[in-house]
Amino acid sequence: MDGDKHISLTDLIERLRNGVDAVNSSEASKEELSEMLILSRELHERFAVLRFKAFEASTQEEQVEEEDESVNESQIDLIDAIEEVSLAEQYQRKPLSSVGEGLTILERANFTSILFSNDDARFNNMLDNVDDCNSVDEATKLFRESINPSGRNEDVDLAIKSFEERIPRIF
Repeated sequence: MDGDKHISLTDLIERLRNGVDAVNSSEASKEELSEMLILSRELHERFAVLRFKAFEASTQEEQVEEEDESVNESQIDLIDAIEEVSLAEQYQRKPLSSVGEGLTILERANFTSILFSNDDARFNNMLDNVDDCNSVDEATKLFRESINPSGRNEDVDLAIKSFEERIPRIF
């Protein structure tokens, strides 16, 4: 794998899929396994950046910055990540059949930890109860009454805002 060549997420996932197929058919060499490890790390790092950017974008207003005339390779990667976040933002606006639909493992862990003091059962009960509500106001009120936050106020406020943005998408 070329360390200096940017690979799109689609190509990265396709290369991993081919590697998994080779492993499943017992045809993978040691080199292929090493390449899969490198590719999976790259995928993990990209998703970590995307998650951070999506979380950051939901908490801050857009700021207009002047671009330098000389754009180096690391800036190109950042621009690609920002463009991919805008695609993630498009998915964040789609209607949901359930307020818990589409929550990533990290989002679920974050909400459970910060808003429900690591009480997973209470978090799951709240998800079910919010789904049964008849209006956005009723669901928001139920959510706010259900939480038992722990952590820094900034983190709590950010998690509440992020979750409350999901509620209108089920109505």
